[in-house]
Amino acid sequence: MPTAIRTSGTIRLASILLAAGLMAAFTLGCQNSSKAGARSDNSGNTISTRPDEALLDALEREYAIGPRAARSLGYRLGWQVPDAGTDTVDISPQDDSVFIRSNTNILERLTADTGTRLWSTSIGSPVAEVLGITYMPEKQLIYITRDSSMLSIRSGTGVMTSTPVQSLQWIANTGPALYENYLIYGSRAGELVWQAYEIGHSYRAYKIGQAIKLKPQLQGDIIVAVANSGEIVAINTETVSKVWGHQLLDQIVAEPAVGPTAAYVASRDQYLRAFDLFSGRVLWKSMTESSLSDSPTVDGRQVYQQVPGVGLTCYEAMPGNRFDGRRLWVCPQITGNVITTRGDRLITWDDDTSQLGLVSKKTGTLEKTMSLKDVRLLIADDLNEGRLYTLDNRGRLDCLIPLN
Repeated sequence: MPTAIRTSGTIRLASILLAAGLMAAFTLGCQNSSKAGARSDNSGNTISTRPDEALLDALEREYAIGPRAARSLGYRLGWQVPDAGTDTVDISPQDDSVFIRSNTNILERLTADTGTRLWSTSIGSPVAEVLGITYMPEKQLIYITRDSSMLSIRSGTGVMTSTPVQSLQWIANTGPALYENYLIYGSRAGELVWQAYEIGHSYRAYKIGQAIKLKPQLQGDIIVAVANSGEIVAINTETVSKVWGHQLLDQIVAEPAVGPTAAYVASRDQYLRAFDLFSGRVLWKSMTESSLSDSPTVDGRQVYQQVPGVGLTCYEAMPGNRFDGRRLWVCPQITGNVITTRGDRLITWDDDTSQLGLVSKKTGTLEKTMSLKDVRLLIADDLNEGRLYTLDNRGRLDCLIPLN
């Protein structure tokens, strides 16, 4: 049963005190220090620690990325949920909400602006495989994609709809992409499936390969999907017909990056390829030094790819008359992937080493690294000037907001 949750007085008070303290530290710190010094002179006592410095030190301990570190990245502290839970396995910011899911499949909805809990509900047994959470604010619904069924709940209350469970004709193996009245997912048997979620039936399916393990990527009315054996296919979402397809030399284990006019695919065969989105023509392909297992990231005119043993590598997205691609720079110190951009900088994150990096977009120069050993999860909600969400080993969920 869903449970509406009021934020406790202690949590709310802590949030207010932290926010107020931060404002004081950054806007009134100099004034407070001067006044404190004056009081010290009048009383004849020595004050060794400024109040704003003590407050900042406390906040540094309270947050996974404290106020000083956040500011050096171009961010400010937004809010904190101190009891998000050490069992949280998924953070999903969508529209005006942030959804967090525990390892026992308890789903909570938080407001994106303040982190206030709205409700908590079970979305399956503790052993059920949850593949995707799709929030539809205009319909006030949330669809939960599980391996053999979809569950629908009301976004305002977390209560199940009148017909909450729809069985899937093809066993789901990926999260879905939302296209009009369809949730399009990849199946274990290699079909790309159009699930008509409003009526609870599979509309169409298109066989791609032996199995689909990576979420399909939607751009306009074209959806790009890959099979684990190296097939890549673009399908027209309206007609459910093949636009183009290729069989690569080895497996694809990383989701493609799809831009307005091209799809970028990293393969185990060591190639990073760019395909014309509408014709499938190979625009360029660049052979790298290693087998590729990380997804590329496309940002306007540049594509970023993590190459094992080499580092974060930047390519020109649309090089003129360069079939072999054009590598612009390499940052060997960065072993993670780009999660968002901040002005003329890239923010990277490596799950394995828990290292955050700040890199120049133009030159690839490493400007800053942070070792965040206590952080279990770190995501951004957007590639362009995205908010950062961190979950630490204490179960504290923090939101960092870009500075204006």
